[in-house]
Amino acid sequence: MDPVCLTEFSVYLDHRPGELAGLHGAPRAAGVEMQSISTTEHMERGCVRIIGEPVDTLRRVCESLVESGVGPIVEAPVVAIPIDNRPGAVRDIAVLMSDNRINIRYVYLMPARGVNGSAKGDQGEGGNVRCVFRFDDLDKALAVIRDADWPPGAANGAANGNPQPGPADESGSAA
Repeated sequence: MDPVCLTEFSVYLDHRPGELAGLHGAPRAAGVEMQSISTTEHMERGCVRIIGEPVDTLRRVCESLVESGVGPIVEAPVVAIPIDNRPGAVRDIAVLMSDNRINIRYVYLMPARGVNGSAKGDQGEGGNVRCVFRFDDLDKALAVIRDADWPPGAANGAANGNPQPGPADESGSAA
């Protein structure tokens, strides 16, 4: 599975009961399938990152939320990269980007989608998950990932959870 470019909406919310519930309700009522959600706190406000389909409908919902006082809302391109469920998998991508002088703004995990759209991985229950990255240089990051023939060492067993150690693996640290 190749990296996939997606559209993410970062919605900034006040810290009040019901804000997150309302944020989920509006896209659902409009028929948006939420594929991923990640929350964090930013400058005393909540930041909720949402990926959903159809994107145009989610965009319209976000625009209507701004009109009702929610926000700001930031739309950004992100990349979902399949990774093996193993220690160090996210670090491998971080090292690859560092070696190519590409900054990662943030990263979070999202479930893989099965052939029928279920949340199962492409290989069944134990299948790959996807890692969502926002890069400073999206085009360069995509080129590096494709040139690296991701996942690393797929031909020699890394795709099956047996990564080949390299200079960056000496610490033994996990993702």
